[in-house]
Amino acid sequence: MSGYSAGRKRWPRFQEGIWVQATEIFYQLGVYLNKEIGKVFGVGYTAVPGAVNRGQEYLRSDGQLERMVNKIIADI
Repeated sequence: MSGYSAGRKRWPRFQEGIWVQATEIFYQLGVYLNKEIGKVFGVGYTAVPGAVNRGQEYLRSDGQLERMVNKIIADI
């Protein structure tokens, strides 16, 4: 997978990882709708669940990243 294409944007792999993790954090907080999350990142609301799934996969594959994201969520 070389990046995410939302019709308007092509995300390089590194940037995709960043927006996917941020999407995961917003989603886990449970206070934002998919439409609101998508608007922040310039994607449609239907792209958000896929990004959340990829974010969860990234977290499961990197324990250090998972701890950091969990700390961010706990601190908010």
